[in-house]
Amino acid sequence: MKIPVLALTAVFAAAVPLAFGQEVTAPAATPNATASDPSVSVTSEKTPAPSPKAKPSPTKSSSPSAKASPSASPAPTSATTTAMPEKKGTAEATIRDIEDKWEGSVKNHDTSVPQAFLADDFRGVSSKGKVMKKSDLLSEIKKDTDVYSSTKNGKTEVRVFAGQFAVATGTSTEEGKDKAGQPFKRTFRWTDAWVLRKDKWECVASQSMLVK
Repeated sequence: MKIPVLALTAVFAAAVPLAFGQEVTAPAATPNATASDPSVSVTSEKTPAPSPKAKPSPTKSSSPSAKASPSASPAPTSATTTAMPEKKGTAEATIRDIEDKWEGSVKNHDTSVPQAFLADDFRGVSSKGKVMKKSDLLSEIKKDTDVYSSTKNGKTEVRVFAGQFAVATGTSTEEGKDKAGQPFKRTFRWTDAWVLRKDKWECVASQSMLVK
């Protein structure tokens, strides 16, 4: 009985490894994945490609042709809005120029200068001591029969007070021939008072005297 038992034992020993090898090496059946299988996620959608980054539309400030807006200028202050004072010497020069034109008009018996610059309420005293209004002075110029070869002012001094009132003093020399044909040379010293009215200088008073 030893032989059959040994033989059976040998057969059994050979069969066990074979069966074990078949069990281990046999590939497991893989079931087909279906959409109905809850353990499998199936999708037919494609992942959308990222959209290109939108370019910002150009604005007025980013345009190369656009100019930067200047910053707001500060509000003017009283120092900048206040009218600048008249330059020193302007009033003096203006009155001195009028005085020279006035004396120059005597040569041609021209009444346009005194007509323009004598105030309507002018009062003057002539070299003969006669008080005259504007109309009287203009009349004297027209009636003058002397023939002048030269009429000019000497040094004229002008003093301005508060920018509204001025006093001019000076001398005038006149040369020529009188009605009888006799030559003459007269020098007068005079004082004129001026007032600034509506941005215009007007002579309101005058007095003269014959020096020689």
